[in-house]
Amino acid sequence: EALYTSQSNVSRVIGALEKEVGFSLFKRNSKGVVLTNQGEQIYEYAKIVLKNTEVMKKIAKKVSKNKFSVSCYPSHMISSVFVEYYNQRTHHQVTYEFYEGTVEEITDNVSKRISEIGILYFSEHQLNCFKHIMGHKHLEFHTLELKEMCIYVGRKNRLFEKDIVHFSELNTLSFVQPIKDFFSLEHHLDTISTRAFVMDNYKNMVHTNSENLLVDLLMNTDICSFGIYYMDPNYDAYDIKPLKLEGCSKCLVLGYVHREGQQLSEEATEFISMVKRSLSRSI
Repeated sequence: EALYTSQSNVSRVIGALEKEVGFSLFKRNSKGVVLTNQGEQIYEYAKIVLKNTEVMKKIAKKVSKNKFSVSCYPSHMISSVFVEYYNQRTHHQVTYEFYEGTVEEITDNVSKRISEIGILYFSEHQLNCFKHIMGHKHLEFHTLELKEMCIYVGRKNRLFEKDIVHFSELNTLSFVQPIKDFFSLEHHLDTISTRAFVMDNYKNMVHTNSENLLVDLLMNTDICSFGIYYMDPNYDAYDIKPLKLEGCSKCLVLGYVHREGQQLSEEATEFISMVKRSLSRSI
């Protein structure tokens, strides 16, 4: 689009704008005009406004599509469910978003409408506290299953040939764990292990929000990782093994959150059903 106007009209508009903002936008000289420092700032903001206006115009012109977004703790199992889900729905006009993060990040994403649902787990000891926080964030929590805690090891770890280990055997091992937040497992290891695991000996060598790095470390070093005992044989792709912890009960609550009073979309309902089926197959 082109705008045709006279120089005098442009001058009147600029003068009116300068009067409204209370400062000069241009310096006038014999060669013409140049922007003042404040004018430069206004110009940069104006470019952003115009850019956002164009984005809004494009959104209005687009054919309306459904969007399904999920946030989740770093999990090869859940991401594999997502891939299976996508393959079954390739003919649907839906755009998809998948985020990974800590419990706090997941619940924030759902609260801020970035994601429709969030899949997460935390220690059963924190259930009441978690529900209290969800009330403040106007979220609802639904339990899917209670699971055991375990450690994940690769072939280079001396415990790889075992199926079950005692907490006391872990005191000399090194660990990689997701980025810490209030609901991180590390805060509850002494309680979950009934004091068998000595926190003073806990060697957390790496914190990461990268599932790829976590997998690579487990496969290629002797490092191990605390996690949730959830391995679906249908999605077994890595030479990584979950080891049960002797005397450890099903102390981890696995579930999902959504906004308070929200009716879940068809996409979210089907995805949760697929997660449930995966859990029923898990070892």
